Amino acid sequence: MNRIKSPGPRTGWCISALILLACIVVAGCTFHGISSHAGTRVIPPSYGVNDGRLAVHFIDVGQGDSALILYDNTTVLIDAGEADAGPRVVSYLKRQGVSDIDILIATHPHSDHIGGMQDVFKNFNVHRVIDSGIPYTTPTYRKFLQTIDQKNIPYSTVRRGDSFYPAPGLAILVLSAPDGSKDEDPNDSSIVLRATYGRVNIMFEGDAGVPTEESMIHSGLPLESQVLKVAHHGSPHGTGNAFLDRVRPEVAIISVGAGNMYHFPAAETISRLENAGALIFRTDTGGSTVVRTDGMTFSVETAKNGMYPFALDPTASATA
Repeated sequence: MNRIKSPGPRTGWCISALILLACIVVAGCTFHGISSHAGTRVIPPSYGVNDGRLAVHFIDVGQGDSALILYDNTTVLIDAGEADAGPRVVSYLKRQGVSDIDILIATHPHSDHIGGMQDVFKNFNVHRVIDSGIPYTTPTYRKFLQTIDQKNIPYSTVRRGDSFYPAPGLAILVLSAPDGSKDEDPNDSSIVLRATYGRVNIMFEGDAGVPTEESMIHSGLPLESQVLKVAHHGSPHGTGNAFLDRVRPEVAIISVGAGNMYHFPAAETISRLENAGALIFRTDTGGSTVVRTDGMTFSVETAKNGMYPFALDPTASATA
């Protein structure tokens, strides 16, 4: 199996260059096609909790993002909210029995995605960090890089089309990542991921906007996903119609803070999701939201509103 290559021996000058944003080491990967689902829809479910091996927790961190993937003894954390959400993320992970984090992914360097990582670093043994690696000069991002260096955590960046396998049976495909061009917008340079377990696909869109979505549409990579973590907290500048036509989500999860100053999620984004037939879950109204799957069926459970089971149409066949 091809995996993200581990970084070679690290030296002080290398991470210093990272901190100075003058040098980023990119780990190469080889992409293998991952099957996408086809023709799926919600059918009348048998009402019971899905006890599948894969659980994805969309943690309520207020106005920010944090998602936890649990699969057997493997733990992947994607983002960690603002700095003031760090203790909340730590508490949530500990309640799930997490002690080590196999892969910590920073989709992009904005504080509402990486601010809480200092608390994560303090409380858990992090085995690897994957970062967008775009030049960014804020104190929050500098501290993030400094901590990685001080703890000697293996660090790598990714390219579109890379794939990695945190554990047998679980594949994660990089649908979008920075391309190295100058003046890249941090949001549109978000790492976008698609996790696949059996016939169930879950997409994490970071803060990507319509230009990034358009590039994904033309990339030739599989986009269809039953579950979509909506881009940029429901901003009107992402989750476009053309993209939704390709993704065909059955469930849309919006990580957003109650009464936020941006008035997210935008009414037009909600309308596009509804028109696409997606059932919408929001952390500001439902709290932390958990998707559990056995690879054929999945359920969505919210902290405040309970559980919603789903199943794939048994007449649909998977396509590569």
